[in-house]
Amino acid sequence: MAHFRIATTNDIETIAHLHAASWKTTYRGMLSDDYLDNHVTADRIKVWTERIEQPAENQRIILCVDDQERAMGFVCAYGSSTDPFGTFIDNLHAAPELKGRGVGRKLMRKVYEWSLEVYHQPKLYLKVLEDNLPARGFYEKVGGTNQATLTEVMPGGSTVKACRFVWDTFEF
Repeated sequence: MAHFRIATTNDIETIAHLHAASWKTTYRGMLSDDYLDNHVTADRIKVWTERIEQPAENQRIILCVDDQERAMGFVCAYGSSTDPFGTFIDNLHAAPELKGRGVGRKLMRKVYEWSLEVYHQPKLYLKVLEDNLPARGFYEKVGGTNQATLTEVMPGGSTVKACRFVWDTFEF
C-alpha cells in the first residue's frame, strides 16, 4: 500500500535515481544520448541535493513509498497564490515499472490539496515535453488542457518543445 511523506535529506539519492531512471526510459531521442548515458544521474543528484538541502520557501517535495519504504514516485511543486497559472508542478515521476497504476494521479492530488490549503489556489500547471506522448495522454486524461507550446533548453543542452498543461481545478 502506498503512503506519502515529505522528502528529507535521506531521500536525495532515491529521488535523483528515480528521476534519472524516468528520464532514461522516457526521454531517449528527446535529450542527447551522451547526457542520458553519462551525465543524467550526477546532474539529478546535484539538483535534488540543492532542492532538498536549500528548499525554496514555496517548495513541496512529496515522496510516494510502499510499505517497505521503496520509492514509487515523487512530485516537486512550487505553490503560488499570484501566478496566473497557479501552483507549478516542476517534476512528477512514477517509477517506470509503476506507470499506469495511479501513482502520478495520487501525487497530483496531494499537490492540489497542499496548494488549496496553503495558497488557496485550485489552479495547477506543468510543462511536459511535446514528444512525451504517454505523459501528455495522462495529463489530458486527468483533465489538463494543453494551453501553449514553448521552447525550452533542457539539462544537457537539448532544445525541445514543451507543452504547458493547466488545470483550473483538479476534480477527480
